[in-house]
Amino acid sequence: MKDVFIPTQNFQNFQELCQELLASSIGVDLAVVLGPYGRGKTKIAERTVAMNPQVLYVCFEPRMSLAGLIREVAFAVAGIRPRGTDACVEAIADELGRQRRLILVDEADQMTLKHLNQLRSFHDLHHVPIVLLGEDALHRKLGREGRLLSRVREVLKLAPLSHSDVVVFYRKSLDLALKPEQSARILRHAKGDFRNVVKDAIRLERIMRSSGLKDLDDAVIEEVFQ
Repeated sequence: MKDVFIPTQNFQNFQELCQELLASSIGVDLAVVLGPYGRGKTKIAERTVAMNPQVLYVCFEPRMSLAGLIREVAFAVAGIRPRGTDACVEAIADELGRQRRLILVDEADQMTLKHLNQLRSFHDLHHVPIVLLGEDALHRKLGREGRLLSRVREVLKLAPLSHSDVVVFYRKSLDLALKPEQSARILRHAKGDFRNVVKDAIRLERIMRSSGLKDLDDAVIEEVFQ
């Protein structure tokens, strides 16, 4: 199976959001991208970073202290991880003073309000747009503090997988043309999680290879789901 990226409608909407944030600085330059697991938030973010050198990526981990978060932002922005937070903040300020950047922060729903307020501080002091990516709990957490939510320019909710997403993925990754009823069956089984689509495709390819099949039929799809 080929390793492919599908430019879904979610991806296109995300690109438009990033371009808008980079194009203007109006003091409300936080954005929130919401979606349950399996909607492709991380893949979309990583692809965007690969395509645009102005966009930076930070992945929050639950183990991170406040100092750890500041250090990771410094590494994303300036390429260094000083031990002291003051040195980190100085590096961040220097680099952001040279060029406008956009920071994507993944797994932001795992952050405490203290972490989120530190990002707000970066936004305010350095006029840097920040996109927070996470599950629905993120928006509720931001709502606990008006000063956080008031800076959110836009909330983008990622839509569920579509039939066209599944059809394009199978065509590009496996060179297989799905019938409408086949894509519908695969979509139902995935339950909105793109990882399930990928895992089912791996099983399907294995079955077809072992059986010497060239064409996809409904029996193979049902065998995948057993």
